[in-house]
Amino acid sequence: MAAKAVTGYLVVALARLGIALGVASSGAAAAVIVDEPTVDHQPVECSVPEKNPRICSYVLDDGEVKRVRVYFRSDRQDAYYWSQMAFDGIQFCATLPVAEDHVQAIDYYVWAVDDEFQTTRTRPHEISMRQSSSCSYPVIDEDPERISHLVINATSVKQGNKVKDFEEKGVEQFVPAKKR
Repeated sequence: MAAKAVTGYLVVALARLGIALGVASSGAAAAVIVDEPTVDHQPVECSVPEKNPRICSYVLDDGEVKRVRVYFRSDRQDAYYWSQMAFDGIQFCATLPVAEDHVQAIDYYVWAVDDEFQTTRTRPHEISMRQSSSCSYPVIDEDPERISHLVINATSVKQGNKVKDFEEKGVEQFVPAKKR
């Protein structure tokens, strides 16, 4: 009984370090390194006013990718909003709401978690909101189905009950943060 308790404690301790134990049929244990997901992302450098920016990333894992999100905010905000990124068969993508006219830039990063609860994220990136003539390669979404069914989640109760600095057009659901 004491050996099982020690073994269970060891498995939990190793799992916290990112090491999983595989037990062979002989009962011998072998350590396997469990890596966090890998996010391969080409930053979106600019977009154009009155259009929905689209963020896409390739996410790989040695197990299963469970969730991928894009966290974003206007250059005037402290707290981020987030949207779930959907797998399109090749990569994970999310469409952001249209920024209001006064927004000069959108800050964002991509976050992922796998089936071993290992997480990773990209460094923060900035999308400059320029006029179309000064933005060589705007990454925008014009798919009517996607741009009209956006779900935006708040990360702070201070963000209130509606999205700020972004137009509500296309936002089907806003999920405010809950008080703890």
